[in-house]
Amino acid sequence: MPDWETIESTAGGFIGWGTRKGQHVTGRVVDYSIDGGTDFNGNKCPQLSVELTEKAASFNKEGERTDYEAGEIVNVTCGQASLKSTIRRTDPSPGDLLKITLSDLVKTANGTAKVFEIKIARGAAVSSAAPPAAAAAADTDDDEPPF
Repeated sequence: MPDWETIESTAGGFIGWGTRKGQHVTGRVVDYSIDGGTDFNGNKCPQLSVELTEKAASFNKEGERTDYEAGEIVNVTCGQASLKSTIRRTDPSPGDLLKITLSDLVKTANGTAKVFEIKIARGAAVSSAAPPAAAAAADTDDDEPPF
């Protein structure tokens, strides 16, 4: 008889990017797929699952906010042009510590483009829990982006 191992699925919320510079997703990369997501036009794009080491916020099209705490898993679909190209160049792996920050909003002929900055510490996320100093800092931070 086989020795079955049970793997729980992680639903995780999806991060929606708002319109305030400084919004970020910071945490341990759990999974990365170069074509696991779908952009607004139905085209394949990169997608990440991240176990947060700092709290994060998500915004829907109506501007309604959902907060996520450190330790929760969130999904980031990288369909926006700036984020798509930057995350592909970054090429993260599970266990990397990653910070994606909405760094600028630029007016274009087609509307407003969101510009992202990504920082990565390859292999740095050896633990799935936030270090005590980071958790304490998160408790005293503002409730508005940037956290």
